[in-house]
Amino acid sequence: MRHFVLLAACAVPSSGCHESKPVVEVTETRRLTLYDQERLGNIVDQPPLDWRLIPPTRFRNINFVSGPDDSVEIFLGNSSGTALENANRWLRQFGLNPAESDQDFGTIEVLGREALLVEAEGTYNPGMGAQGGEGYGLVGAIRASASQLMTIKMVGPAEVVAAKKSDFIDYCQSLKQTEGAIIQQETPQTPNNPEIE
Repeated sequence: MRHFVLLAACAVPSSGCHESKPVVEVTETRRLTLYDQERLGNIVDQPPLDWRLIPPTRFRNINFVSGPDDSVEIFLGNSSGTALENANRWLRQFGLNPAESDQDFGTIEVLGREALLVEAEGTYNPGMGAQGGEGYGLVGAIRASASQLMTIKMVGPAEVVAAKKSDFIDYCQSLKQTEGAIIQQETPQTPNNPEIE
């Protein structure tokens, strides 16, 4: 009997050593992506959770895809020329007439400066063999400064782009830049250098 009581007494404190683990309920899943990270060019951003970061390319320093079958592309880079020249280049990719001045566009704030907000819809022809087609949409921001021209562009099926417009604007306004940021310059368009983006 004495042996039994000893075992029971030892069992009591051991039961308190195993605390119940908290219950975690999974309500949704998503593809892995980086979030709130410092990117190439010393840009700190906060992309939506359904934007998937992919490797940068020559003219896309920060590069995402989103939407059904990754059909929407979102990318940030630099360009030469003026904001109006770049906005009109984007409009030409949709076969639209060029704007006469910056006043023809809306604006948003990007990195503490006013940026043109460019929108287009229709048949998209990006050039250089890149994929385009009918029923595409574009939302883009072009921010000029004394030393560089930053471009942020979202393009894809028009209905998906329209649904993601507010996310795009929120993303542009979330951008922060650390000191010493260097973003690769896009070569200006010439007859021997077709437009890239």
